[in-house]
Amino acid sequence: MLSKLLLSAVAALGSYAIFHLVKYLHQQLTSPLRGLPGPPNPSLFLGHFKELTDDSDITQKWKAQYGLNFQMKNLFSTRELYTADTKALTHIAVHSDIYQKAQFVRYLLSRTVGNGLLVVEGDDHRRQRKILNPAFGVPQIRELTSVFVEKSIQLRNIWASEIASADDGAARIDVLSWTSKTTLDIIGQAGFNYHFNALSVAGKPSELNKVFSQIFHGPQSKLQTALRLLQGLVPILRPLASDIPLHAPHPIGRRRLLQKAQDSMARIGEELLAESRAALNADKSEGEPARRRDLLSLLLKANASDDAPLSDKDLIAQLPAFFVAGHETTSTATAWALYALARNPAVQQKLRTELLTLDTDEPSLDNLNALPYLEMVLRETLRAHSPVTHTGRIATADDVLPLARPYVDAQGRAHDTLRISKGQLIHIPIFDVNTDTDIWGPDAATFRPERWDAVPESARAVPGVWAHLFTFLAGPRNCIGFRFALAEMKALLFVLVRAFEFEIDVPEGGVGHTSTPVQRPIVLGEREKGAQMPLIVRPYRE
Repeated sequence: MLSKLLLSAVAALGSYAIFHLVKYLHQQLTSPLRGLPGPPNPSLFLGHFKELTDDSDITQKWKAQYGLNFQMKNLFSTRELYTADTKALTHIAVHSDIYQKAQFVRYLLSRTVGNGLLVVEGDDHRRQRKILNPAFGVPQIRELTSVFVEKSIQLRNIWASEIASADDGAARIDVLSWTSKTTLDIIGQAGFNYHFNALSVAGKPSELNKVFSQIFHGPQSKLQTALRLLQGLVPILRPLASDIPLHAPHPIGRRRLLQKAQDSMARIGEELLAESRAALNADKSEGEPARRRDLLSLLLKANASDDAPLSDKDLIAQLPAFFVAGHETTSTATAWALYALARNPAVQQKLRTELLTLDTDEPSLDNLNALPYLEMVLRETLRAHSPVTHTGRIATADDVLPLARPYVDAQGRAHDTLRISKGQLIHIPIFDVNTDTDIWGPDAATFRPERWDAVPESARAVPGVWAHLFTFLAGPRNCIGFRFALAEMKALLFVLVRAFEFEIDVPEGGVGHTSTPVQRPIVLGEREKGAQMPLIVRPYRE
């Protein structure tokens, strides 16, 4: 009996493998992208995966060699289209019904942040987006700015205390670590009236803070991500290891740790939802206007007035996505801004002079938005140091991409369109577009806020929702929280640059960045320490 079961299992696995091999070979042999140039494939199994992981700037080098459109190889040598052509990218962004996140990417994301707005597609995405949009409007962000400023001042005071205890009146501070704690506290309080206590020196970290540390910064986090990626690409592997004990010696057993963390997030999400709903109902019963201004409360109000409201399960699914999207990217971008100012003392002083023209330590959103050089520094940071370097899409139907610049195939023929087959993977290079010399000029790699005095005409072709930048993407799937992020960064820079001077603490060329989608800074001589941004920080004295 056992032998028959094993034989059946082997036969099923064999059939599965043969089916997908034949499907893969057919797609590769009939692909309309066969004539597209591209780098040679170094590995049948890994494709260019290792090169993309080892060299964070490799796609820029390939773009310089092969042009705006070329093919590269994903895992299992699957053909992937790279396009930095603004016309093609605009088409992809606008036609989000055709160009969606690949199923394996959605699986990977869902295992980390649930099935919220970052994961769902089609009608589900449109329905969720419609209800979520009101919570991220300008009036709502204006109400939350005081939280951004309050937490920025708390960070300022912590740094001032560290500096006061230093012998020479300055301290070496890993600003990335601290901006990460600050943005975590901000998204908790402004987003869901939840206190992470990440900045609290005396208090204990919250339960959700511990959950986040387990998922994203634990000793097995990289292995967990690699395992989920493999399971995403090979669905038959997804049920594996589900019953291995949490403390099993084999690393694959750590999957249970992820599940435990997700269970904690779901339970806390239910508590936050119930608390927010109770507070809103109490205000309503007393005839009072709603007093809570956090995003979850605004979301509940919008959901209650919609003719097709989201279920509690769908509402709770938004929480981990907002925690992640509103935490990692903004903290990273703010750390890069401080690094850029440290490398450019004249820019730093020019910005500080403008910030000191305000006679308040607690500016409103309107105050912050009325500072033109702060706006220019922010734009240049999000151009030259895009926190998310790339994303990806898959074509769910055959299509034709229009091109702003024709490509020449191996036979020397020019093409002003690209035929796309259903199932084609597409690499969307956000950072490469934001630093393209054909768009931004020969100094595109240089941090120069003054370029925003006269925006190049070519930049107007870049798809986006803000400042002719691709940073927040474009179309129906643009970043819903971009106004939140901009106000948060402005508040942090306002408070910190007024109070401190920042200096570089590593040699020229000593800072690099990770090759993961979030461009986290690293010290090249201290890779073993992981992401960090050490700067010398001293009080500003006029």
